[in-house]
Amino acid sequence: MSTNTNTNTNTSRTGREAVAASRPGAPRWALIAAPLTAAAGLAVSIYLTVAHYTTTVTLACPQSATVNCEKVTTSAQSQFLGMPVAVLGTGYFAVMLLLCLPWTWRADRPVVLRHVRVLAALGGVGFVAWLVYAELFVINAICLWCTTVHALTLVLFGVVAFGTAAAADPADPADPADVPARAGRSRRPL
Repeated sequence: MSTNTNTNTNTSRTGREAVAASRPGAPRWALIAAPLTAAAGLAVSIYLTVAHYTTTVTLACPQSATVNCEKVTTSAQSQFLGMPVAVLGTGYFAVMLLLCLPWTWRADRPVVLRHVRVLAALGGVGFVAWLVYAELFVINAICLWCTTVHALTLVLFGVVAFGTAAAADPADPADPADVPARAGRSRRPL
C-alpha cells in the first residue's frame, strides 16, 4: 500500500514539474505586447505593400516639403537589393509575429529560439536606422506610414529585449561559461 502512495506522490510531483515547465518564461506583458506590436507592424507593412503595387491606393499622408509619403515610397531608397522595402517589412513582421507568439516564450523552448528572436529584433532596428537616415539625409522627406513602421520596430525591439531579460535564468544551462561553476568545479584556464 505504501508503494502506491509513493507512486502517486511521484506522479503528482512529475505533474507539477510539467506544469511549471509549460509556464511562460517571459512576463505576461511581453507575451501580450510582442505579438500585438508585430501584428500592428504587419498590418501597416501590408498597407504600404499594397500601395506600392497598385496605383489605385493612395497613401493617406499629407504632402508638404517635409512630409511626403509618395516621394519616400517611390524613391530609389524604397528598394533594397531590388525588392520594395514594404515587402521586406511585411516579411519581417510576419516572421516576428511567429517568433513572438506566446508559446515561443515558454521556458522549455530551445534557447536558440530566444536568440533568433532577439537578433531579428536587433536586425530590424539596424534596418530602421538606415531607412531613417535615408529619409532625413538622402530623400529629404518623411513618410508618416514609414515612421509608424519604424516606431513599431523600435517598440518591438524594446519588448523583446526587456521581455527576454526578464525571463532570463541566471543559472541557464545555455550559458557555457557558467556550466563548470554550477557543477561545483572550478573553471580551468584556456
